[in-house]
Amino acid sequence: MELGKKAKPISPEEMAAVHHALESPIRRNMLILMNQGILKVSDVAKEAGERMLEYQLHRLELAGLIELEGDKIILTEAGVAYGELVKKEKELGGADKI
Repeated sequence: MELGKKAKPISPEEMAAVHHALESPIRRNMLILMNQGILKVSDVAKEAGERMLEYQLHRLELAGLIELEGDKIILTEAGVAYGELVKKEKELGGADKI
C-alpha cells in the first residue's frame, strides 16, 4: 500500500475537516475500501457507487486522508490511521456513531 507524506491533522481546522469527511457513511465505507487495497478511483466507484463520487473524494482529500493522482488514490498516514479506526468501529457495530 502506497502512503503519502502528510502527517495526522493537528490544527482545529484540520480536525474539523476530518470530522466532516467521516460524517458520511459513504465516505467511511470508501476509506475502509481504500485501506483494504482498493486504490483506483474506478474501483472505488464500482464498490461504493458513483453517486457524487467526485465530491466524496474531494472531501476525503480536503481532510488530508487521501491524495489523488489521476485514477490513483494514495492514502496518507492519516488516511490509514482513520481508516483503521472506522473499520474497527464498523466491526463493533458503531461506525454510524463516528
